[in-house]
Amino acid sequence: MYKPSEDSYLLADSIKAYKGNLALEIGVGSGEVLKVLCQRFRSVIGTDIDFKSLQYCRITLPSNAALICCDAASSLSCRFDLIMSNPPYLPVEDSEDLDSTIHGGRRGTETTIHFLESSVTVLAENGKVIVISSNISDYDNLLYHIGKLGLRSRVLRKYKLFFETLIVLEIGF
Repeated sequence: MYKPSEDSYLLADSIKAYKGNLALEIGVGSGEVLKVLCQRFRSVIGTDIDFKSLQYCRITLPSNAALICCDAASSLSCRFDLIMSNPPYLPVEDSEDLDSTIHGGRRGTETTIHFLESSVTVLAENGKVIVISSNISDYDNLLYHIGKLGLRSRVLRKYKLFFETLIVLEIGF
């Protein structure tokens, strides 16, 4: 399970400007961001492939939220006003072992792209996807795939740490 860090808190703060009927968090981890979504949306669904993360979140789950063990949005068919995720976004270095809680693939963007591909099928026409990326990952590759999916993006926020800059993107049709 991914423990909350600067990126989690940045994402949670960034989504406070959104509200609506139905929201989805892909990769709930510890549930910190899910809690903020539950304050801003009538109903919230959280997905994760890690059953232990879902069990942990269930303990503090508000009544307007449901948890589903699945890959991204693969088990869903409803339309969401907001989809958000703090996907693993760091690239895997040659000498590193893969840690699926932080590594998003060789370029660092593969998991984010997978989440976006899954999101497109359940995003409402005027809905938004909010994701975090990093300047350490292949950011240009991510932007290319966003366009290839027929989506547009804009930078909502940037947060500079000593070793990287975190980028919060808003993505929509």
